[in-house]
Amino acid sequence: FTLLESYEAYADYNDVMAMVEEMVFAVAKQILGSSLVKFGDAEIDLTPPWRRISLREAVLQHSGIDFTHYIDASSLAGRMREIGVESRYAESRGRLIDKLVDSQVAHRLVQPTFLVDYPVEMSPLAKANPEDPSLVERFEGFAGGMELANAFTELNDPILQRERLEEQEQLHK
Repeated sequence: FTLLESYEAYADYNDVMAMVEEMVFAVAKQILGSSLVKFGDAEIDLTPPWRRISLREAVLQHSGIDFTHYIDASSLAGRMREIGVESRYAESRGRLIDKLVDSQVAHRLVQPTFLVDYPVEMSPLAKANPEDPSLVERFEGFAGGMELANAFTELNDPILQRERLEEQEQLHK
């Protein structure tokens, strides 16, 4: 297991996505002499820019579930069980959406792809998307069916941070 963690002042998730794809590309070129990587039967092209797709669109495309139509955990859990994804009513809606990504989406993302714009309940310390406050500026980067990166624009409003953390605590109870 290897992990690299980085922070950048005055940057948002778009800046970090650009940094991640450029870094992975540069490392591949330096180590392998190419941006093309053979992985199983696939040839993965790490050349930027990588595809960007909203989390909602990816889940809908690969599972047939539009999680925005399921505003509570119990209705989403019921729909997930209909397609064979193990789920419990007691799990949070955010955790259920994460299960959909893990079971239905991630393994299908062979070419480098960023899933972007996550529901706020999945990342309470991320800054809200200015176009839709129910979403936050978060991404996960995938290639070869595996997660390579996970980052978000940091929420810097202490009052909103407290509110979100208190909501999370209520969900845990």
